[in-house]
Amino acid sequence: MNIPLLKHSDAIDLLTLTMLIYDYGKNFSLKLNDNGNIDNILENENMLNETRKQAFLEIERKYPDGKIIEFISDEKTDLQVGITLNRIKKRICIIFRGSESKTDWYYDIQVMKQKLVDNIYVHQGFYNQLYKNDNYNKITNIVNELLKEYNDYQIYVTGHSLGAALSTLYGYQLSKIINQKIIVVSFASPRVGNNNFRLDFDKRENLSHYRFSNQRDIITSIPMFYYHHVGQNIQLFDDTYRFYHNYDYSLLSFSLFTCFKISEHDCELYYRRLLKNKW
Repeated sequence: MNIPLLKHSDAIDLLTLTMLIYDYGKNFSLKLNDNGNIDNILENENMLNETRKQAFLEIERKYPDGKIIEFISDEKTDLQVGITLNRIKKRICIIFRGSESKTDWYYDIQVMKQKLVDNIYVHQGFYNQLYKNDNYNKITNIVNELLKEYNDYQIYVTGHSLGAALSTLYGYQLSKIINQKIIVVSFASPRVGNNNFRLDFDKRENLSHYRFSNQRDIITSIPMFYYHHVGQNIQLFDDTYRFYHNYDYSLLSFSLFTCFKISEHDCELYYRRLLKNKW
């Protein structure tokens, strides 16, 4: 079954960016030329494992004029976000890093709900990490500046794990203030908000969400009570995939009864399965 509007190659590109952001600024960095474009040099490349090194080299080969606009690393919240520009694909990408530190886990476990508006509530920890220290405005100001010059570009928001949850929340909030098409492509996302959040998210005409999940990834089953997934789901197996349009799956499909393996949360496992299962 083909997945409407999302190409397999685009999913690979976004997962590559998502995978590499865990290492960027820590285990490797890019040397850029005066225009801010990648200068074909991967610094400290020996710090990357073979899978991530090959993933980087492939995306650099495909998009040699790819541009890194900004890498935000907030010490207080440990939020890390990369913003990139792809002229070939005409897209702006916003990539959120997933859980990696004690600070990240501090926000992960804040499962009380934060009111956005009316009866729409979201995970308090995800909300706090996105909004504290003016992080939301820092990201959005950069996006707005880019749209002044690249106003026909689509916006992709992506991330793995905590980064997936942040990308879902950020994409939703951004859809309220701009008219551009926003496509959220998340990997291994926990649930983000209540049922009213789900209903409002899915009715927004300029917002789409493709949520990738490994077959038994435990993180995709939490938080359980009064939290709901949004968007369309692509479930990855060792030798195949399943596409679920909106919510044509059972309530048990993403519960602890069926999703109970922390080992299936690994970002590189998502990458290997996605490479194998092409639509």
